[in-house]
Order: sequence, then C-alpha cells, then structure tokens
Amino acid sequence: MGRRGWVVSGLTFGAVLPGLFLLWMGFVAFRGVSAVPERSEMAVIFGTAVTAKGQPRPALRERLEEGLRLWRGSLVRTVMVSGAIESGNRRDEARIMANWLMERGVPEAAIIVDSHGNNTWLTALHVARLHPQGAVVVTQWFHVLRAEWALERAGVSAVSGAAPSRFRLAELWYLFRDSVALPVYVLTKAPPG
Repeated sequence: MGRRGWVVSGLTFGAVLPGLFLLWMGFVAFRGVSAVPERSEMAVIFGTAVTAKGQPRPALRERLEEGLRLWRGSLVRTVMVSGAIESGNRRDEARIMANWLMERGVPEAAIIVDSHGNNTWLTALHVARLHPQGAVVVTQWFHVLRAEWALERAGVSAVSGAAPSRFRLAELWYLFRDSVALPVYVLTKAPPG
C-alpha cells in the first residue's frame, strides 16, 4: 500500500471510530434509561458523594429514593448500601445511606451495610460473596450497564437494574466515562475463584 493508501485508510479509520463510539454510548444510555427492575432478593444501592455535614447529595438521594421504592413495593426483601469512606471528610457513605433508609421505615435487619464498596467492581465482589438469588442494581442511568455487568461477572445471577428518571446535563460526562470504563472492565476484571 502506497503513502496515499495509508492516508486514506487512516482518514477512514479516524472517521469511523468516533461514530462507532457514539453508537456504543447510545447503547449504554439506552440500557440505563430503559432498565426495568425484576423481583429479586436484594437491591444494591451504589454510593456516591455526601456533603461535609453527612447528608446525601442529590444524585445519591435519588438512588436511595429508588431503592426505597423497590423495598416498599416488595420487589426486594433486603437493601445493600455500598459506598466508600470518603478520604476528604471521612464520611461513611454506606452508613449515611443506611441511616437515611431507616429514617424512612426500612428496618435495620433489612439493610446490609458495605462501607468498603470503593468502586463498582468491589461492590460486585461483596454482593457475590452473599450469594443472593438475584439483585437489582440501583444507580444513575449511565452506570446501570456497567453495574449489571460487574455483578454478573462476579457471579451473581438474575441481575436487573433501576435508575432514577432525573437527567442532568453534567451526566453526559459520566456517560462518556462509563462507556470507556465498561470495556476496560471487560478486559481486566476476572471472575472470582
């Protein structure tokens, strides 16, 4: 192939690749916004940042409201709250999430607190160790597909998703990030055992 052929091939590849990635992002978004939770043993609410005063930020509050809706509707028997202990303010996201749910009537016995869910993969491994007979991931729409994949890869069967219906323009950045992160997970995360 001559120099001109290489240039044409490079330009073609450079034009096709972004289009394919946009299609992939569309698929990730579609899977998230069309997620339908199925009756399962547990809901897994993924943590995210809290305020310095220990209150859920809006995105986390929306996840908690969605998890509470699933529990009140008897779609799940238990709720696992999984989050990190934040490095800056030392707030325990999972404990804050559990307290929020208990203040709204969820009994402590129905809540599993995972304060070491520092990322999606760690949360998935923690859920798999519990051997649930099914789980609903509760997170924002852009994260549903990766969270479902992680639980399935970790060994959890019958995984479905639920996401709050609210949309923020800033979430397009997170859609891009998750669209990159999922293929990385596929290439780097091995099933346990």
